Amino acid sequence: MSNQEIIYPSNISIRKLPINFSPADSGIFEHELKVEIHPTFLLRLKGINISSDGILFRGIHVLPETFPIPALKTNWINSTAYIKFLAKNLLSHYRKFENAVWITDTWSNGYFHWLTDALPRLYVMGEWIENELLLLPQSFQEINYILPSLKPFSVRNLEFMKGTVHIKNLKMPMHTAPTGNFNESIIREVRGLITDYYKHTDCEIIGNKIYVSRSKARKRKISNEEECLAILAEYGFKIIYFEDYTFEQQVKIAMNAKYIISNHGAGLTNILFMESGSCVLELRKEGDFLDNCYFSMASAMNLHYFYQLCIAENPEEDAHTANLIIDCNLLRKNIESMLAL
Repeated sequence: MSNQEIIYPSNISIRKLPINFSPADSGIFEHELKVEIHPTFLLRLKGINISSDGILFRGIHVLPETFPIPALKTNWINSTAYIKFLAKNLLSHYRKFENAVWITDTWSNGYFHWLTDALPRLYVMGEWIENELLLLPQSFQEINYILPSLKPFSVRNLEFMKGTVHIKNLKMPMHTAPTGNFNESIIREVRGLITDYYKHTDCEIIGNKIYVSRSKARKRKISNEEECLAILAEYGFKIIYFEDYTFEQQVKIAMNAKYIISNHGAGLTNILFMESGSCVLELRKEGDFLDNCYFSMASAMNLHYFYQLCIAENPEEDAHTANLIIDCNLLRKNIESMLAL
């Protein structure tokens, strides 16, 4: 059994073209300039089971709300993961809760999706969350940014699940926008809560020109980064690795930055905390027409968005894994355009 109510109305997101837009790249951005954002629903479910890894189910039926997009459920049901899930959970002893709130899906453990998909769902609960139990998958307890990012919200009761649970009455705020898009008023409020809470964080002074390196990441690196760093240094950019900082420090660094440059990746999520009117330059794989989440975020946060299309070491490789080769002359030109604003 379930019922739902609208808690935020639909709206239209109107986005500006990048500052350095080239008409040759119209296929990347033009379909993103006007996007209808659906209403946000609060779903009330009765008699729901949730596995410790965040799968919502009744009997052998897995709820589609487990997944961020419907196709992922189809793929999962047709995989061995579903068989393993049934074997592990159907005969489990379920802990029972009268009431609880659920805000995650199978992508929510990633930095971008936690901050821009899950936390907006928590925000729309408003003061209700003060008297509710927020449940999170057990693995989230080991993720270092989960607890500090929850502190600005009014969460008084939080439990990381150990084993499968049964919820008599489950409240589930649905996604406030399709992933990679934003209900602009909500995401700005999320930003405000977090930046107000952490604005006095003690953090070393990095400067207002930041280059976020992915050289410590497993994938999606800049192949000729050393050459790029020499150019960035000429213009006063400091190189940082966000994984070396706490969540609180990342917020403060981004708040103080007027210019951030990086290739597509989780580190760019921190542009969420930049002040309106700041600038971001995203280094993107040439031919990638899909990954516009930071373009959309920059628009929602009133940032000046620049982009640079880059060839990949392996042109056949997916944009989510490919290493990029930067045209350094073009990088210099884009930096000068940013600094001229």
